[in-house]
Amino acid sequence: MIIAKRVIFHGRVQGVNFRANASELAVSLGLKGWIRNLPDGTVEAHFEGNEERIMEMIERSKTELFPAMVESVDIENALTENYSSFSVIR
Repeated sequence: MIIAKRVIFHGRVQGVNFRANASELAVSLGLKGWIRNLPDGTVEAHFEGNEERIMEMIERSKTELFPAMVESVDIENALTENYSSFSVIR
């Protein structure tokens, strides 16, 4: 079953290639959606896929996307928008 989650990443996540690295990880996990910087220094993502893969994405983002340092994440359910790929919004 395909679900969607809106995720806000807090910490050192801007200016450290976090979006590009997260995008590569999302694609490798078969996720669709997008990721973008927010003006407050956080990064917002919309992930679509199965729940297990989305949660794996979030957990791996906390430890594998060096030199970024994710301090916390906010996760909420979102509406599925049926994206065909994953993209970095500039």
